[in-house]
This record gives sequence, C-alpha cells and structure tokens, in this order.
Amino acid sequence: MPIPNYSVLKGDPQSGKLVFGNSPHYQIQVDAAGENITVAVNVQSLDQSEVLYLVDHAFKPDNEADLLALATGLTPLESKPGGLALDFVRSRDNGAPLVTRDDMSLLPESKKAGGRTNDLNNEVVDLLNRAISDKDGTIYAFGSAFADPGGITGIHDIHMNQGNPPGNHSGDNGIWQDGAIFMNMPSTSTWIAVYIAFQTQIWTTDDSGNVS
Repeated sequence: MPIPNYSVLKGDPQSGKLVFGNSPHYQIQVDAAGENITVAVNVQSLDQSEVLYLVDHAFKPDNEADLLALATGLTPLESKPGGLALDFVRSRDNGAPLVTRDDMSLLPESKKAGGRTNDLNNEVVDLLNRAISDKDGTIYAFGSAFADPGGITGIHDIHMNQGNPPGNHSGDNGIWQDGAIFMNMPSTSTWIAVYIAFQTQIWTTDDSGNVS
C-alpha cells in the first residue's frame, strides 16, 4: 500500500535539531501561517542500510510558478504525473531526470548519525541556516503528512518511496509519491533540492512502485 497522506508542506523554516534513537532524524520546525509543523528528515535508515543523498545547489524547478503559488501549510497531492507529485524514476525537470541513482553519494558507515560527523546532517543544517537567514526563505517538503496523539503535526518519508525489495518496507511502495526538500532563497534567486534514497532500493519499478 502506498504511503498515506502524500502531501507537500510550504512554510517558513525556524529551527532544526538532530534527534537520535532507533531511526535518527533531523527535525526542522516550520511556521506555516502560525501553525508549527515538524519535518522529519532521515539521516540513517531504520534497517541500517546506507543512505544515498544528493544536495543539488543548481536546482531550478520548471514548475516554479506552481510552487510559489501554493498556499502556506500542508497541501495534499495526487500521486500522478502532471502536477507537483515527485517520482525519482519518472519525473523530468527541464527535460532531464529529476535525480538518478548515479547522481547520489553514499553516506559512509563511519559518518552515519551517532558518529562524530554526518555529511548529510551538515548539508541540511547549512541549508536550513541559509533559508532562515533569508527573510523570505521558504521550505517545500514532500512526503507523508501525519498528526500524532500528542498533538504534533508533521511530515515524514522525505525520501524515495518505491523500489523497496519484498519484506523491506515494500508496503510503502508506490509511484509519484517520492519525498524531497526544496528550499527557495529569494534574496539570492536560489533554489536548492535535497534528495534521499537507500542503497537497498531498486530504481527499476513497475506501475505499483515495486521492483520490476
């Protein structure tokens, strides 16, 4: 079954912190028209498989006008082409693939969360600080929206959500439902994108997002 509540969050990033545990995340707090929403970004997979990531500093979305026109807050997305939904295997941006596995770097074992350094965490921290310093800096987080019993509203699954092998998160597989973070810094006319996947995921998928 695909991930629930596929959505995009648009808002003003406020702060971030690394949260350790069984599944370490970097949590970004976002102000969305007065509502605090948490973005939970994987920096290590739950099953210890290596993280693949790309921070694209030259990103320029071809649907920029649609992103800028989004209302602040969480917007549900239909998992289909032609809209804002993302698909690492099928999406095209200005005619080129949005991201490919070969574009991504492997986060080495020694640099996973809990070690002395974490390249992905450092990249996200730097990006967040840049967006905060821009008075009009905006985050766009794609993933699965949630509201837990403790009253926290957030969005997670900010990573590739297809190509999981059988028995390894394969229940989350689907197409046009991949997660990512886009940051827009208007003061420098800059867009930056963050893409995350896991080494166990396969990039050849069928119409259900399963390994083909």
